[in-house]
Amino acid sequence: MNRNTVLIMALLLSLAVNLLIAGFVIGKKRGSAVESPPMAWAVEHLSSDTQRRVRGQMRAQLSEVRPLREDMRKAQAAVRKAVATQDYDSKALELALEKSREVSERYQALIHKNLVKVAAELPREQRIALARAALQRGQDTKMPPRPPKNIR
Repeated sequence: MNRNTVLIMALLLSLAVNLLIAGFVIGKKRGSAVESPPMAWAVEHLSSDTQRRVRGQMRAQLSEVRPLREDMRKAQAAVRKAVATQDYDSKALELALEKSREVSERYQALIHKNLVKVAAELPREQRIALARAALQRGQDTKMPPRPPKNIR
């Protein structure tokens, strides 16, 4: 083999290794964003064993929750768009807010249904801890949440 052939083969091998490493890193990064089950935060005060069991039950409900989460994202985006548009239309905002409320109510009803199923399998003390966490969510914060970046 002449010198040019060896050099080309080395460059191709180097390129292949770099692409392999880049693919691995990108795949790892993309795969790490695991969707959290509904109300996963509410079980933080429960025992480790109970957390694993309850989170498993909650994960099983993701197929029902996922479409509603997507509907909520779309409804919230419509509200942001209606507020931020150059030619403000109060009717468009009113309709977007109405849709947001409707989707939010469906989501909350599903979460409540699932919470009833999960609570049915917990002892009294853990049901109380779960309910306390669910009812106090956000109550401890003193400052209101910041608006989305596209609303000033």
